[in-house]
Parts: sequence; structure tokens; C-alpha cells
Amino acid sequence: MTQEGFDLSTLEDIAEAEVQLKRDSELLPIWVTLAGPEHPKRKAFVYNKQRRLRQQLAKHGKVEFQDPVEDEQDELELLASCVLGWRGVLWKGQPVECTKANVLTYLGNPKLAWFRRSVKAAFDDNEAFIAASAAN
Repeated sequence: MTQEGFDLSTLEDIAEAEVQLKRDSELLPIWVTLAGPEHPKRKAFVYNKQRRLRQQLAKHGKVEFQDPVEDEQDELELLASCVLGWRGVLWKGQPVECTKANVLTYLGNPKLAWFRRSVKAAFDDNEAFIAASAAN
């Protein structure tokens, strides 16, 4: 008799993934390497934000909501911290080096909001950070 169920050992979380970006349903010739939920850089950013909120709670007895503009800036900083590399990003025909400054510039450009949304969608896709276990 065989056991029914799912063998958890067949899949594992991976720290980072290279993801091809999409705009609507169109695949773009841009690949971004992103830190996954278990990546130390991503966890450090999330933990630091949680620490700030806890300090605020301890100091004031309540959590004060920040301005939505600050929320947007926090999201941009999180994405910039978690973009580990990219391929295929051009500006006026020239390759753009993946530096934190460039990531902030291009993801923060209101005229390139589609680019930020595409990176965010890839970032939020938890399935991108799950792979077949190397043990199998």
C-alpha cells in the first residue's frame, strides 16, 4: 500500500531567482535576479522595518501609520535591496549596469512605473523561489 500525500522533500526554497519580466502577458528580454523571501538581504530589510515599528510601539504605546509616500519609498528601497542583478536593461540603446543607484533611479522613475510594477510582480511571485530539491 502506498501513502497518499505530497513528499515535502521534493521541493525547497531557494535564496534567489532569475526571473524574466513580463509586461501584461508579453515576456520582455529582461531578466532580473531577485532575493527570495529567505534571502538574508530581504529578511534583514523586513526585520529592520519590524524593529522600527516595535520601537515606535514601545515608545508611544501605539503604531503611527506613516504617509503613503513614505510607504512607497519603503517599497522602492526594499525592491532596490532585493534586485541582485539584471540582464537586458537598456537606456537609449545602451546597457545599464545593475547598481543600487541605477535600480533606485529606474524603478523610481514615474515614467517607468510599468518597469517597477513588473519587477514587483516578479518579487511577489513566491513560486519563483521554489525549486526541485537537489536531494532528489
